[in-house]
Amino acid sequence: MKKIVVTGATSMLGVATIEECLKSGIEVVAVVHKNSKNFYRLPKSSALKIIEANLDELSTCTPDFNDADVFYHFAWAATHEGRLNVDVQEMNIRYTLDAVRLAQRCGCRKFIFAGSQAEYGLSDKPLNRDTPIKPFTAYGVSKFAAGKLAEMLCDSLGLTFVWTRILSIYGINDGANTLISYVVDCYKKNSQPVLTGCEQIWDYLYADDAARAFRLLGQSSAAGVYVVGGGVGLPLKSYLEKIYRLMKPNVPLVFGGKPYAKNQVMHLTADISDLKRDTGFEPQISFEEGISRIINSRV
Repeated sequence: MKKIVVTGATSMLGVATIEECLKSGIEVVAVVHKNSKNFYRLPKSSALKIIEANLDELSTCTPDFNDADVFYHFAWAATHEGRLNVDVQEMNIRYTLDAVRLAQRCGCRKFIFAGSQAEYGLSDKPLNRDTPIKPFTAYGVSKFAAGKLAEMLCDSLGLTFVWTRILSIYGINDGANTLISYVVDCYKKNSQPVLTGCEQIWDYLYADDAARAFRLLGQSSAAGVYVVGGGVGLPLKSYLEKIYRLMKPNVPLVFGGKPYAKNQVMHLTADISDLKRDTGFEPQISFEEGISRIINSRV
């Protein structure tokens, strides 16, 4: 793998994957939303080329190269605020198919799609490629539909298709609305976060580890479905207790201040045996180390 293309390039996972690949001597073409407020996240490198294009412009994007190897499709409209909006999520299916055709124009031999654990819905067992698909949000339904149609299109175009289903990735560029960002920001202000009972069994993976998994998926002969996570499930409460001990805020740690959401996922863990077997991937960054990096980045 000498050259890759990445959509959603300024997202947390996009940036981490770009940095991981540049570090490994791989040339990167980053497809960035026009007027993105997160341009500053992209590393400075002579091996990084930037193409400015919105999602609805992927179908007409004409690259001036056709020697890329792997296409990573991380871009997705309305990942949080529009998860229940059927019309918004439906557009993402078309954008994904546009991305597959763009990958072909770029000369890519492999297309890697960033799916989601939301495709599975509720499960009380570790998720793997054989876990039944039962999404209950427009986001989860459209992720599955986009992946299935992209798989068919890749097959017709002669591209190898890799369908990742991502669990809880966290890191320095994480969104402000995620639980970890919310708790860290509260504790930095010595403010008490309002939490549920946090009895969920959860699986966290640091963004740099996730990026290494994506690089390995691109470099290996991997194909088909892979769940991307840390492979270890712990009570959510225990993760938050670790953050509390690291930050030592002047407020008590309190659970149960708000009720669980409707259809609350209570068990979210990954079976990464396929990922390990086919790529050699092993998580390397502990939760404490990952949180320390986040805390230090917000000084």
